[in-house]
Amino acid sequence: MAMLVATVGLLGLLQSVIVAYQHTVKTRCRSEAVRVAEERMHTLSGLPYANITGNSEKSNVETRMVGGVPWSYTVTSKVQRAGSTSAAVKLTVAITWIARGEAASHEIYTLRTRRVGE
Repeated sequence: MAMLVATVGLLGLLQSVIVAYQHTVKTRCRSEAVRVAEERMHTLSGLPYANITGNSEKSNVETRMVGGVPWSYTVTSKVQRAGSTSAAVKLTVAITWIARGEAASHEIYTLRTRRVGE
């Protein structure tokens, strides 16, 4: 009887370890997605204003190592006019990925104006 109780307890403990590991993987994937988005936004906002004006959208797939496993992230960069003026554009970077059959996404945006001397 004691063996049965100990086995049930250990199986419950094993299940909690599995759930904790899955949560850790999801958190690491999200952290890497945020890193990818910030890198892409930094690159995009650092371009000369003349190179980023107009309405455009670009997508590509980027693979990053997360916990020793390659994960694919779809990166979509968008440039849109901000209002009716040509003095500012809205830069958007959206990241999507699939972790354990579940789709997830992260999106950041900023406004970029013409800097002095551009």
